[in-house]
Amino acid sequence: MRVHFSGRAFDYQTLRAVAYTTFGGAEPGEVLTTVDRIDEGDTEAWHAEWRRTAERVERSAAAAAAAGNDRTARAAYFRAHNYHRSAEFFLPAADPRRRPAYEKSRAAFRAGAERLDAPVRRLDVPYEDTTLPGYLFLPSDETPVIEPYRTIVCVGGFDSVAEELFFLCGVPEALARGYAVVLFDGPGQGAPLREQGLTARPDWERVVGPVLDALGEHDAVESQGVGLVGASFGGYYAPRAAAFEDRIAACVAFDHMHDLWRAASYENPRLASVVARAPDAIVNGFATFAARVSVESRWLMENSKWVFGVTSAAEFQRTLPRYSLSGVAGEIDCPTLVLAGEDDHFVPLALAQEFVDELAGPTTLRVFRTEEGAGEHCQVGNLRLATGVIYDWFDETLARAPRSA
Repeated sequence: MRVHFSGRAFDYQTLRAVAYTTFGGAEPGEVLTTVDRIDEGDTEAWHAEWRRTAERVERSAAAAAAAGNDRTARAAYFRAHNYHRSAEFFLPAADPRRRPAYEKSRAAFRAGAERLDAPVRRLDVPYEDTTLPGYLFLPSDETPVIEPYRTIVCVGGFDSVAEELFFLCGVPEALARGYAVVLFDGPGQGAPLREQGLTARPDWERVVGPVLDALGEHDAVESQGVGLVGASFGGYYAPRAAAFEDRIAACVAFDHMHDLWRAASYENPRLASVVARAPDAIVNGFATFAARVSVESRWLMENSKWVFGVTSAAEFQRTLPRYSLSGVAGEIDCPTLVLAGEDDHFVPLALAQEFVDELAGPTTLRVFRTEEGAGEHCQVGNLRLATGVIYDWFDETLARAPRSA
């Protein structure tokens, strides 16, 4: 699905930004007039123009807040969050503009969330020798709660931040159905990566487990029989956690991402096999050349080194096979919903069936087609359809799951 740019990197990120219109995180006119000011492949203009739009919308939010128009302010703050997030996206990890752009994005989201009908509760999840930041959303602010709310925990991926998941995972839809929802940043994501230097790890049961432990301190929510959604690379993280964490009653891979090496090498397995045996100098040289001629390749390699805590393409290549559910998926015995898009350029559709065949529990595969406007990665062309599928499935599946004692 082409939105504006001919290059895949800029165009997909444009679609990603405009997709959040569905749940109040964008307006199409603001997105399209922004990208119209950006030339193909110009990452400096990408940052400058998204920042310009974000700051303008944020000023309108502040004016509405000062006038006591909280609904208007909330909507504008949420949009400003998305636009600041987009402004940060293509900046190198060490760019001094990156941290302020992230902080503005997070602050704008929090300003919007404070104005929800049931205000968000901030979480600080004990994790090893630090904490992970998160948010707890409840369907209502009425107290006391007669029965704890069923809980959905949403896990992000390779380049997402917790705040973005409010829109990507359709939190307003979940709240409308009576679910409590938890969003958080883990190692390799959001604040832990930017502020603490915590890089990714493959054993995400050790990340999700502490989040569920923390929920046990909140009487309003369930910490057993939890639904888990993993978005994008979270399609690896969430099933990995489900394989070892029996408090997860149902898991959604949104989209499937069960084997990072297979996904990366699928289109050209022979070349991948040759590169895998090549000396480090050859691998690094090839990556350097690719980065010079492709915005997407440059961003992918720079972000990969940052997220995974590696220093070279060769080291990253050796890291990829660690992120595989092969040999682990057979331990996932809870019901699992696997989503896939036929136009997904990050993970091939053919790998979805491989994942399904490895799962031990009841499994549903939903393939989204181009004609539905949902064929792209994480169905960002039609989030209303995707989140409807997800929460309809949770409604049916969690109704059969035991509740906390």
